[in-house]
Amino acid sequence: MVFILNIITHIMIICGMLGLIFYIGYAVHKEEKMFEKVILIISSMTGFLIYFGARALGLSIPSMMMASVSIASPIRMAFFSILIPWSVGIAVAWYFSWCLQKHIDIAFRVVILISAFIVTLFGDVYAASYAMETSGSVDTSLLPNLTFTVGMGLYIILNYKTR
Repeated sequence: MVFILNIITHIMIICGMLGLIFYIGYAVHKEEKMFEKVILIISSMTGFLIYFGARALGLSIPSMMMASVSIASPIRMAFFSILIPWSVGIAVAWYFSWCLQKHIDIAFRVVILISAFIVTLFGDVYAASYAMETSGSVDTSLLPNLTFTVGMGLYIILNYKTR
């Protein structure tokens, strides 16, 4: 049963990453003005570079998340690996839906930048989670990614209206 839960968790996180990659590609592709397409591509590259620039300066979000998951205190673990990523997921989803409703160019560029940053972060946290041993239990190292995806998904499902 634990094995199946771990597989489902991996599938959900991979689908979340692929969904954001699809969203970035779709947003760039549907843009009609060539100059704006270039700006959106630059926004996505900038999100990627901001993340790796922070890593080069020694700020490693995955190592902080992995440390929070390995903390023995359940309250700290719940706060750092569940509550914070879930809240950030809701905030990002709110900003995405707000930008889509307002049709503001600069806000939409920031959405693309944040999406690229998040995809890079997701991939890095996902890769870092393999370094931790699960010892036959549920893989708690994936909690930050999972709760972020759940928070973002719940906000979009319950609040974004297309009709």
